Amino acid sequence: MLASFGGGRALGRNGMGLVLGLVLCHAATAGLGGHLDGPTSAGPLTADALVPKPIAGASLYTQRSADGVTLRQYVNPAGQVFAVGWDGPVLPDFHRLLGEYFPRYSEALRLQNRHVHIQNSDLVMDAGGMMRAFSGYAYLPNQLPPTLSGADIR
Repeated sequence: MLASFGGGRALGRNGMGLVLGLVLCHAATAGLGGHLDGPTSAGPLTADALVPKPIAGASLYTQRSADGVTLRQYVNPAGQVFAVGWDGPVLPDFHRLLGEYFPRYSEALRLQNRHVHIQNSDLVMDAGGMMRAFSGYAYLPNQLPPTLSGADIR
C-alpha cells in the first residue's frame, strides 16, 4: 500500500503507520478537565500516548514530548482528564496542558513568581523547578476516583 503526500513522494506501509500514529497521538491528549476526544492537545507526542496503564479506577497515559517533557494524564472511565503531571528539562505548554484552568495558573504565577502552589476545593496544583529540572502536577479534587488520593498524582 502506497500513499503520496505532496511532491509525488510515496510512503510505504511503515510510513503510513508512522503518519497514522502521529495523527492518533495528537488526538489522544486533552487538557485538565477535558476529554481525550476533545480539541485540546499537549503537542506532538510519542506513540506511548496510545497505550494507557490501568490504575485504581482510572487510566494513566504517559507521553514524552519532542522537547523531552514527560506528561502524565490521569483519565477516568468516561474519558475525562482529572489530573496531569509533568517533569522535564523545560516547562510544558501550560495553556494546552491545563485547558480551562490556565488562567488560574497564570494569575498564581503572577502573584507567586517562580513556584506555583494552588489549593482550592476545585483545583490543586504544584509547579516549580529550575532550569532543566521542572516538575509538577495538577488535579481536580472533586473528580478524583474514590480509589485515588492527591498523593497518588505525580
